[in-house]
Amino acid sequence: MRYVEAFCLAFWLAFCSSTAVRGQNEPSLSSRITEALKAREPGWKRIAPVENRVLLVPSERRVVMAVWVNPKSGSEDVVVSVYSVKDHGEAVAWLRPVRNKEVGAGWHVSTYEIGDEGYLSKFKGRERFEIAFRRGNFVAWVKGNDLRKLKDSAKCVVDQIPAE
Repeated sequence: MRYVEAFCLAFWLAFCSSTAVRGQNEPSLSSRITEALKAREPGWKRIAPVENRVLLVPSERRVVMAVWVNPKSGSEDVVVSVYSVKDHGEAVAWLRPVRNKEVGAGWHVSTYEIGDEGYLSKFKGRERFEIAFRRGNFVAWVKGNDLRKLKDSAKCVVDQIPAE
């Protein structure tokens, strides 16, 4: 009987150890997003700005906040902000202001096919753009002046977020 208990304990420890090691070797979502964006634009530089804003939902936690700077053209810079939230309800609530078009003067919001729900906002026609979206329990904002670069960056980010 002791041999069976010892075997079960050893098996359980080996199983848990292999699971923990496998989990530690998987890159975090933050790392995956950062590496994917680096691969997309290898010459660009990543700047980590200080973020100071009110949380949109209580459980919001920053995953990635960075400005991707094109050293050759500042007009192509892209701001990427990704957050995790507690559940589907908070992800939906996070997008409520954009969905309800509660945006500043000069902004026009339209739906945009990305993730589980997405929106493209344009300021004064073509001067500034934002894509806000959710996928599972993650929400994101991607902002910039070059719409093509913005869409490419948003797709790059959403592709790294696991589907539920």
